[in-house]
Amino acid sequence: MVLPGTAYETSSGGPFMRDINNQGSSQQELYWYMNSGHEQTESFRTGFFGPYALVFNSGSTPSASLDTSFFGSLGVTGYVGSSSRGKVTGSISNVQSGYTVVVGFKNSAQQYWTTASGSSYTSPLMKPGTYTVTLFKGELEVGTGSASVSAGGTTTVNLSSNEYIPNALWSIGNSDGTPKGFLNADKIETMHPSDSRMSSWGPVTYTIGSSSASSWPMAQFISVNNGNKIVWTASSSQIGARTLVIRITSSFASGRPVVTVNSWTSSTPAAPTKIDSRGVTRGTWRGNNQAFTYSIPSGTLIAGKNTFTINVASGSSGDTFLSPNIVYDSIVLY
Repeated sequence: MVLPGTAYETSSGGPFMRDINNQGSSQQELYWYMNSGHEQTESFRTGFFGPYALVFNSGSTPSASLDTSFFGSLGVTGYVGSSSRGKVTGSISNVQSGYTVVVGFKNSAQQYWTTASGSSYTSPLMKPGTYTVTLFKGELEVGTGSASVSAGGTTTVNLSSNEYIPNALWSIGNSDGTPKGFLNADKIETMHPSDSRMSSWGPVTYTIGSSSASSWPMAQFISVNNGNKIVWTASSSQIGARTLVIRITSSFASGRPVVTVNSWTSSTPAAPTKIDSRGVTRGTWRGNNQAFTYSIPSGTLIAGKNTFTINVASGSSGDTFLSPNIVYDSIVLY
């Protein structure tokens, strides 16, 4: 299946949306979902979808270059040729180094995206209109702007990250809008969480200073691995009032984290915006990125061993991997 250029411009979900595109056993099924309703984070777009093509050959990878300009002579409603489009270009600054930088563009009718090259970017050719421009560090939103696109025109929008990066005492994972590096994150796009090839989901006990991120589960399910723990030995200079931030990339059935630190327990946060769809059991971590911030009062942490216990809370219930759950992005204490 070849999806050239702006084939997803009338679909929804943004640059990182992942849907079921193939499945089968004795048979093989291929899909191109424009608006499936799976992990739906924004309203459907409608109109002309594509163009795209199915290529049948001996099995070699087909060229991603597909000339669809002939559509302009067919009188297809909704098709807009390149001469009637415009583009956006600009500079990028203050994004933490070491991450892929993506720039997304969207309004109620269209969506586009591009990967930055160094400290600059150029959008694909876009239909005229006004767009919200989003700057992503990895898959995490770190900046926004606005652009008005006209036919044949080039608009300049310079973008800067507004991400606050604290001086952390410790962190688990990277704040990039993904669970990459966590336990089972390397398998989730091709295996169901119940697959026997998955590593045990826990619950686990993670020791700051000796455990690796790959031992912390990418997802936490109420009925499978609730009560994951973090053990941290603090010095006298590291205690006092502190802030814990848990970033998640998706939530199912209104799952959200509640934290107990030694004898102190946080309040239950408000429920995240509910997405009426399975997420991690469908092979994706991509939902609504959200950060939960917990102010740990002075006198809670001690010089010595401290235990952080994270439980998923929800007013809903479910069995095993269909119980309320969250997908982790990062955990940071500062």
